[in-house]
Amino acid sequence: MGLLMASRLDDLFAPYGEHLTTKELGEIFGVSEPTVRRWLASGVIPAYKVGTSWVILAAEVRDWMEEQRNQ
Repeated sequence: MGLLMASRLDDLFAPYGEHLTTKELGEIFGVSEPTVRRWLASGVIPAYKVGTSWVILAAEVRDWMEEQRNQ
């Protein structure tokens, strides 16, 4: 991975904290919260379900995005 890609992902996640809400994740991907919830429930995006809440770690999502990059 080049430094440019890392920088752009860092820039994308810079406004957010260590944990993301479904709303924030939707903002990052440009999709609605219901879409984010479907992705989380189906395991598309890494997260942890605790009771009825999702724990979404920004670093894990960022790393996942980096791994998904096409070559």
